[in-house]
Amino acid sequence: GSFEDSFRTFLRGYLPAALDISTGILVDASGSQSRQLDVIISDAAKTPIFYASGSARVIPVECAYMVIEVKARLDSKDVDGCFENMLSVRRLVKSAYLPESDVIVRSVRAYGAQHPIWPVNYFVFAYDSPRLIAVAELIRRRTLADDLPFTSRLDTICVLNRGVISNQLADGSISALPEPGSSWQVCRTSKSLLLFYALLSNYFNQAWLPNFRFKD
Repeated sequence: GSFEDSFRTFLRGYLPAALDISTGILVDASGSQSRQLDVIISDAAKTPIFYASGSARVIPVECAYMVIEVKARLDSKDVDGCFENMLSVRRLVKSAYLPESDVIVRSVRAYGAQHPIWPVNYFVFAYDSPRLIAVAELIRRRTLADDLPFTSRLDTICVLNRGVISNQLADGSISALPEPGSSWQVCRTSKSLLLFYALLSNYFNQAWLPNFRFKD
């Protein structure tokens, strides 16, 4: 829809050239697939095109860095849908890649740990919502009800001109991703998109992918 198109256009103007932006589904080597996703941010150089129709693509999960779900308005039924879409991504397994074998092995730090390949991050961007604190409470309740670990939940939510629901780390800083000891943080600001972009850019600039193993 036009909301998703407008947001993808914004991202294309501001993301590093090493990142590709598309819509579609993610698949893993076992044949599992995600639900339809609004924005997939993947590696521009290493992502093979399994299928493409316009901007819609089928992308191997190994090549994906982030997913951003776009909503016109984020209310209770939309929050439930976001969780279902997010869980369809979290269930996919990244296995089709060549582990680093050099003397100095590169890794990715996310969710408070080192990873041999980038774990897919899941964000939500909405143009409007009820009060931000009410949205945060809906998300907190669903997270607790599903007993989701901090590595398998909605990472950060941005509502335009209202604010950002993100993560306060143990040192007091705000992060796009949760980690052990972090807590939900509701940041009310009329410059929510700028804050959201700043939080995500900390990870955009670290984007790195080991070689994808196409035959898998």
